[in-house]
Amino acid sequence: MKKIDKARNLILKGLSFHLRGSSLNKINDYYDIYFKKYNLSNKDISFVIYFTNISIRHRGVIETIIKRFVKKTLPKNILEIKAGLILGVAQIFFSKIPPYAIIDSTVNLFQGKIKKWKSLANAVLRKINTEKRSLEKIKNDLTLSIPEWLYLEWESQYGKKSVQKILEIYQQEPGLDLRVKNNAEKWASVIGGSKLGNNTVRVFNKGKVENIKGYKEGMWWVQDIAAQLPVILMGDIKNKKVLDLCAAPGGKTIQMLSQGAIVKAIEVSKKRSEILLKNIKRMALSKNLKIELNDLMNLKSNSVYDIVLLDAPCSGTGTFRKNPDVVWIKNKSDVINNAKNQKKLILKALSFVKKEGFLIYSNCSLQKEEGEFLIDDLVKQKIMQIDLINEKEISGYPKEIINKGLIRTLPYMYNGGMDGFFIARIKKVR
Repeated sequence: MKKIDKARNLILKGLSFHLRGSSLNKINDYYDIYFKKYNLSNKDISFVIYFTNISIRHRGVIETIIKRFVKKTLPKNILEIKAGLILGVAQIFFSKIPPYAIIDSTVNLFQGKIKKWKSLANAVLRKINTEKRSLEKIKNDLTLSIPEWLYLEWESQYGKKSVQKILEIYQQEPGLDLRVKNNAEKWASVIGGSKLGNNTVRVFNKGKVENIKGYKEGMWWVQDIAAQLPVILMGDIKNKKVLDLCAAPGGKTIQMLSQGAIVKAIEVSKKRSEILLKNIKRMALSKNLKIELNDLMNLKSNSVYDIVLLDAPCSGTGTFRKNPDVVWIKNKSDVINNAKNQKKLILKALSFVKKEGFLIYSNCSLQKEEGEFLIDDLVKQKIMQIDLINEKEISGYPKEIINKGLIRTLPYMYNGGMDGFFIARIKKVR
């Protein structure tokens, strides 16, 4: 028996976890353990990360191709079979590795409980490779980039042309946006990125974030160009009292502190609160910050804050360019449950806003149930009123992100892409 390729075997495990609903973050945590245990080279580590991401990013295309050649029903309790086929097909279509090496190394992964499926894997991969050219049409079908239910929902909410643009930008490599403390032009040159607006540098292919120049010195923090908008829409916040709910990992917290706000940050997760504190300390901005480990719903209402920021837990579908797993591990029921929870959080968050203050509600979901539909419902119930956002407040951003006084960013609306975001500025009904 041939020795199993440790790197490919790790991908097999990772993809089987993904098929069971694990997030890419959890899979990467698993990988980190075994990168050390197996003492994998940097080349092998890059291989694992690349093909895990490629396999998930193009999962819809790959599964469609596999279904054309696998007539048997694969056992649902042994997802390693499907994971192995996905890995093989991903390499056939998205690499320059010789086909014989792809097929041989993939088939060799079929050991133990999936050994009896080895001959099927061999036959299917050989057939797919032989007919590769005739399958290009499937490979290039953008509608397969996301699950059908999600495509249909986006099409009904945004229109076919917008969805086409969203899926086109999805095919491009997403950049990493770094919000700098000052002198973005200088840091764009130092880091080797491009300047966006006044305070942001976008970089590509820079490897680990902590290895980028300026990280240790706290000269910048990671924050997508769209994710900066909630704080921008607060206006001048120097010496303002701000309550930051659901604060970790802390990009918006740092942004507020850097502009002179006095911030109380709430985070329910101990692990995430530690990440938040680590990021704040790196930026040397902890002077006007208090962090409280608590559940928002357990907080005692106290209307003393000028501004409350609720960047609510959501389906995260607006980040699918960077997190391709999210559209595959979420479903419609998740969206509905999120919206119910978000309504409760908004009502609670409003109880902390002083009479002249306001609430910024935001999330990184493209689902209108978590954004426009939810806010519209609350306004109709006369629970709150919208403080309309105008074009003057979003200098440097495309005007099309404003719709009826609300912000809705779609991934294609900024040159080179941006996260999908929803933002509403809310006041209490007086």
